[in-house]
Amino acid sequence: MFNGKVSLYWLNENSNVGVRQNAALDELLETFKGKHLTTLEIGSPYGGAVEFAARKMGKRGTAYGYDTFEGHPKDLADDPTSMEAICMDHWYSEDVIGTYGLSYEYQTKALARLELPNAKLVKGRINKNTFDDIKKIHFAMIDLDLIKLTIVAYEAIKNKIVKGGYLFMHDSVGTNLPFITDFVTKEVIPSGLWEVERLEDGDLTILKKK
Repeated sequence: MFNGKVSLYWLNENSNVGVRQNAALDELLETFKGKHLTTLEIGSPYGGAVEFAARKMGKRGTAYGYDTFEGHPKDLADDPTSMEAICMDHWYSEDVIGTYGLSYEYQTKALARLELPNAKLVKGRINKNTFDDIKKIHFAMIDLDLIKLTIVAYEAIKNKIVKGGYLFMHDSVGTNLPFITDFVTKEVIPSGLWEVERLEDGDLTILKKK
């Protein structure tokens, strides 16, 4: 089973979020033996998380990555100076990661070189029909930073996640992105759909479908 480093950049690779994502996929591969798994990375700027899931699952699953592949759509933030709008600026700085490697073409070629036909990239802004072709979801990470897109994505996939499947919602603990924290706290958790764990040191809400 793959547990190594990825070739494409994965922002959460060396964090507690990455550790928990790895553990969740281990659990799902064991729980759903004989089943083909579907994982979604909703907000996948550099492609590393998609590569990770595809390599880890191999022929046992398909890993989808959704992004603009053109940069953070900060125009969707009501306040252009808010953290919602500028949260990716740090990573885009050339002395951190930069914008090289963001494009759909670059990542598609990289995944092909790695011989990962089970890694599928979907280009475009999230809308209510983005996931229409997905029937069942075993794992999803929503990491969109923007509250408008977060709500759209959540509503579109919440009923597609299978019993025992996971939904990770990043930037949903604390005050970094308060609109997302409020949405998860006041609407997602009280829905009764999920077993809930909140990871303060990863700014992550881990939801397991009841």
